[in-house]
Amino acid sequence: MQDDIYKKPLANIKPFEFDERVADVFPDMISRSVPGYSASFELISAVSKHYAQDNTCLYDLGCSLGAATLAMRHSVDAKDCEIIAVDNSPAMTQRCEKFIARDH
Repeated sequence: MQDDIYKKPLANIKPFEFDERVADVFPDMISRSVPGYSASFELISAVSKHYAQDNTCLYDLGCSLGAATLAMRHSVDAKDCEIIAVDNSPAMTQRCEKFIARDH
């Protein structure tokens, strides 16, 4: 979905939070807001592949929808290497779980 949350003036401005509305449009919002965002996953994949070791854990802190989690999953060859995705936004973690489940 296209991000138009802040397209119109808001009568009541609340602090930004990663709620349901933001989670719905997050891919569009983040790709326009963070230069090189999509390219960062190539680096995450390369670093994960190089440094992940058997019987260890990798962490995606602030996982949002799980793009980095999936980048690690697709690149790590280490055996029994667990990837743990963490975020403080319930809206993001709920969607992340769905994306991760669909990737199996």
